[in-house]
Amino acid sequence: MCSAGAVCAVMVGCAVPGKEALGSARADVAARLGPPTAMYPRPEGGERWQYSELPAGVQVYNLDFDATGRLVRNAPALTQAWLEQIPVGQWTVSDVRYWLGAPQRVERVARFEGEVWTYRFLQLSDPRFAYLHIDPSGTVQRVLFVDDVSNAPDDRP
Repeated sequence: MCSAGAVCAVMVGCAVPGKEALGSARADVAARLGPPTAMYPRPEGGERWQYSELPAGVQVYNLDFDATGRLVRNAPALTQAWLEQIPVGQWTVSDVRYWLGAPQRVERVARFEGEVWTYRFLQLSDPRFAYLHIDPSGTVQRVLFVDDVSNAPDDRP
């Protein structure tokens, strides 16, 4: 037998942040989607709610509410086109979190002094990784894209 909480969790899990209509009230969005994975104040007033599917998924949705609590922007964060526009040498860790959310993982590599933040996303239906190289001062210095072939068929004889 399922508890009411389990049924509610399943129902909330079926809601898709990307389908929330502009003009929706913050309270209505919260009722449909549940709490966001992160919240940030918007420079122009209001707040940004992020709904992240990471680390297992491939999307982060940014839902921006104005000062009156109405949804004024609803956009996926992890698209090839958007990731290609990251201003290298300008964005800081705070910018990355505000626009993309927390990374799937954070690593260090031998030939870069700093951290590499990994974001998994889909380009059309192809899984890819975006690697953001962040220097010790917290500034993005490089963005690399690599196909995720971990689930590709093994065609070797």
